[in-house]
Amino acid sequence: MLTAHLLRVANSAFYGLSGTIASVGQALTVLGTTVARSLVYSTAVLDLHIDLRGFWEHSVGTAVAAGTLARHLGLPHPEEVSGAGLLHDLGKVVLYRQAPEAFAAVLDRAAAEGTRFAEAERALLGVDHAEIAGWLLGRWRVPPRLVEPVVFHHAPEQARTAPLETAVVHVANTLVRAYGYGFGGDRRIPAIAPAAWDRLGLDARDLDRVVAAFEADLLRACEAVAGA
Repeated sequence: MLTAHLLRVANSAFYGLSGTIASVGQALTVLGTTVARSLVYSTAVLDLHIDLRGFWEHSVGTAVAAGTLARHLGLPHPEEVSGAGLLHDLGKVVLYRQAPEAFAAVLDRAAAEGTRFAEAERALLGVDHAEIAGWLLGRWRVPPRLVEPVVFHHAPEQARTAPLETAVVHVANTLVRAYGYGFGGDRRIPAIAPAAWDRLGLDARDLDRVVAAFEADLLRACEAVAGA
């Protein structure tokens, strides 16, 4: 399962090497160890047979959007930022797996009150999915440059080690929600933090280009996964 997952992503048109990666070693070279590690974590925690398809689609969409933004901004390791996007809602999956009744209660409250999933989490549990993911990634000794975009994707101003990467994942999350791809646990589109937007330095023309590139990247990635 994990080997197939690595090869499928490495061969996706998203990476421009469709059909040329035949071994795990090649996949690790193409994806980079950070993205490969993200896939290991997501595969270990996420059972694709459970009813979380919408959450998985949202995470994949955020990974694509984060990678698109990172490349547009010329960041040195866009695949790492994409990996952070893939893991940004890991805490929701952990909650589903470890406390399904609590997860259902959070979903119901968010829907009934029209609040964000994280707000419903904090009201019912005293903790949200970002904090849960941070605890888990800390236990796994994941580097801070990957942890911060996950833990602070709703509060990018709190990032210290990777503020730009965190801003990218923050904006990518909102972009995917606005685009309507997947399901993040509620139907609200979160506002983009002004400081995060300023940090990216994007204008309206840049945003149009990013959205067009994201749509193309997402289509190619979805086609690659569907054909795998």
